Amino acid sequence: MNTALKRLSARIADRGLKSTLAKVWQDHVFRITHSVMVEFRAEWQGVLGDGKLPDGVDCLRVVGDDPLPVLCDWLAHRAPAFRQMLRDGKHALFITRDGIACGCVWISLTSHQDRKAHEFYRVMPGEAYHYCWLLDPDQRNSRLGMLLCRYTMHYLCDLGIRRQFGIVDLTNAASYLVQYYFGYRECGQKVTHIYVLGTQWTITSRYSGNLGPQRKSRTVAA
Repeated sequence: MNTALKRLSARIADRGLKSTLAKVWQDHVFRITHSVMVEFRAEWQGVLGDGKLPDGVDCLRVVGDDPLPVLCDWLAHRAPAFRQMLRDGKHALFITRDGIACGCVWISLTSHQDRKAHEFYRVMPGEAYHYCWLLDPDQRNSRLGMLLCRYTMHYLCDLGIRRQFGIVDLTNAASYLVQYYFGYRECGQKVTHIYVLGTQWTITSRYSGNLGPQRKSRTVAA
């Protein structure tokens, strides 16, 4: 059985047939998603802490011709796409547990264009665009997502980045609240992705106020 069929069988066993068919439809036939741009500026007060990592956990910076770390099974099939992003000049930060990469984030220090998604984000000097936040579902009840976000902010601050920004799907409350906890805020740009039979369009629009879930007190365990 090839890798794709193994992943499909594992998903059916884990999520059930109905949920799996719904995901196949969204991935390959039609979906529409709404996201917001969030940003953090160097002059804002964030919850950075000292950036120390617990025993057995590490964050690795990968750029250029650097080899990818050993990827967990959930990330392994993305290796060709990761290598292409490195060739495109992107930076990657991988969080590892016992030497195995369980999650990552990708960073662009220049204007980012995804021709396949008809997507473009202007990145000015002193700015960084981060995208493709991924974390193994088996690790989502751990602190690895929080640690990766904290490490990413330290890394970009150390590079002298004054504004870091990214796009968060409004259905992904966990990701939104983690970044909100660390001081990210919406900046009035909504992003709508429309996918139909292999073709994707990206539409941006302006708004005022907040669209995502808000947490007034920072009570997330960091």
